[in-house]
Amino acid sequence: MIDGVLASENARVIKSEDEINCIRWAIAVAEHGIAKLKTAVHAGVTEAQLWGLLNYANLANNGDWHDGRMLASGPRINPWMQEATLRRVESGDLVGFDTDMVGPQGYCADISRTLHCGPAMPTRRQKQLYRLALDEIEHNLRLIRPGITLDAFQQQAFMPPEAFHQNAYTCVIHGVGMCDEYPRVNPIFRGPNPYSGTLEAGMIICVESYMGAVGERDGVKLEQQVLVTSDGYEMLSSDPLEPSLLD
Repeated sequence: MIDGVLASENARVIKSEDEINCIRWAIAVAEHGIAKLKTAVHAGVTEAQLWGLLNYANLANNGDWHDGRMLASGPRINPWMQEATLRRVESGDLVGFDTDMVGPQGYCADISRTLHCGPAMPTRRQKQLYRLALDEIEHNLRLIRPGITLDAFQQQAFMPPEAFHQNAYTCVIHGVGMCDEYPRVNPIFRGPNPYSGTLEAGMIICVESYMGAVGERDGVKLEQQVLVTSDGYEMLSSDPLEPSLLD
């Protein structure tokens, strides 16, 4: 007997043209839901109401399900991995979410954004956190190319300040297809990477960041989904970043 997961993971690493098109459609559906969510962010709306807009957009377009309901606001955004509740969003809050969405045809759209709820203006610290998360995403995107080994990627990946290590996301990149898949690269401060291997053209990769220091109120979650190409990558997720946190 052999472990069927290992065999199926290897078979699923390189996506066919049909699979890539299914993922493009799933992302389009997810970003349709994200657009609706963004218009609904205001003081008094609950986390569950915001999450429901993503869920509705998926189901209404013949999508399947979400792997959890990963949306948190205000003091619940740090640490990450807290699911949507009936907490009401307040002016000045950050609102973070991760779609983790299995959409139409069973393929995954895995995108994270962090928004700001007005009318209060973002704080300096909120903008600093957003910039750090974006710096990590942009640095690690530049590493994506066929032929780079997972070990080399881990060695060269963005190194956040030590204050962010404890609450950092569990990986810096991971594969995605019909769910989260091989390959995976963990932050180097978490020890040796669990996988060996090489990035190849045709893989779909998600690039992750979470910046939230222990004991602080705020945190920022960002994630982009890309296709590895022969000369680098193609960005598949296109939802705009939060302008109020970028200036």
